[in-house]
Amino acid sequence: MNRVILAVAGGRKTQSIVDDCKSCPEDRRILVLGYTIASQNELATRIRAAGVYGHRVEVMGWFAFLLQHLVRPYLPLLYEGRRLTGLNFEGDPGRYTKGAERFLDSDDRAYMLHLAKLAHDVATASNGSAINRLEHIYDEIYIDEVQDLGGWDLDIIELLLRARLKITMVGDMRQALLSTNIRDPKNAQYRKEKIFDWFRLMERRNLLEIEQAPTTYRSNQIIATLSDSIFDPSLGYAPTVSASTETHKHTGLFTVRESDAIEYARSQEALCLRHSKAVAKHLDLPFITFGVAKGRTVDHVLIYPTARILQFLADGAPLEGLAACALYVGVTRAKHSVAFITDQQLPNLTVWSRVPDRR
Repeated sequence: MNRVILAVAGGRKTQSIVDDCKSCPEDRRILVLGYTIASQNELATRIRAAGVYGHRVEVMGWFAFLLQHLVRPYLPLLYEGRRLTGLNFEGDPGRYTKGAERFLDSDDRAYMLHLAKLAHDVATASNGSAINRLEHIYDEIYIDEVQDLGGWDLDIIELLLRARLKITMVGDMRQALLSTNIRDPKNAQYRKEKIFDWFRLMERRNLLEIEQAPTTYRSNQIIATLSDSIFDPSLGYAPTVSASTETHKHTGLFTVRESDAIEYARSQEALCLRHSKAVAKHLDLPFITFGVAKGRTVDHVLIYPTARILQFLADGAPLEGLAACALYVGVTRAKHSVAFITDQQLPNLTVWSRVPDRR
């Protein structure tokens, strides 16, 4: 049965793919798909490190998959005489362009902006041949970081779920900071963390099983509980359970006054995070954004909060959309402590103060 594994941050999602590739029979032909270059490189490196050489395992990017397996072989069935030559990353054919020119530039490169729609149209025009070809090349397909897919990508995944292939997807809706195409209006109701509703729809259609993996091996329970509170309970996420066995002398949730922020970051060697480069310019700290921090694991995190984050910390009202996903990514980078730069006193957070120098 096809399945989607929805694991929390620190839940060893990528490792589960590596373990499956290592344990499957050597005659199984496996395709592993990752959205970002970093994801693809990590998958390939870890699969090789696990000694998976005898298996027929191929790692590929999502866009490369659409081009190589759906568009290129069958494009002439949709647009006679056109042959794919590559991918146009930046081009935009214009809102009202019709026909082949909406999808292909003058050099027959596919516009990335409409690639998923083109791939779906080509697959439909092939009258099943595109999916049949995939069934003869692979037995199983794994999709990593599935929460980053949206728009017409979801319709393509549904085609795969209906094929004679075993499909396994892994991801965490709460880390949906990226998107294959944020401008794609298709399936807009399933964007970001709302992709969980799409998985439920596929489950009702008996196309997959949802498996929640709520155990984190990274963060302690204090941080795990905070991360859960960021999202509305009605979304249906299973409560996160920490399996971390590490201890540290500096553990918990803190506020740090702006006047103490530099000293705190130095003393705790904290990863400094902010929403964007436009904020906290007055603080001489090595900030990176939540998005850049995705994938990192550190002992301590120091966050410069937005007004919405401060409101959440003050009254507990759950965040939504990108704001919720960004804070979740930031908080769950930490193993032992999370601190917020503010002079405001907040419930359930300890005010950190400088330790006097007794030398």
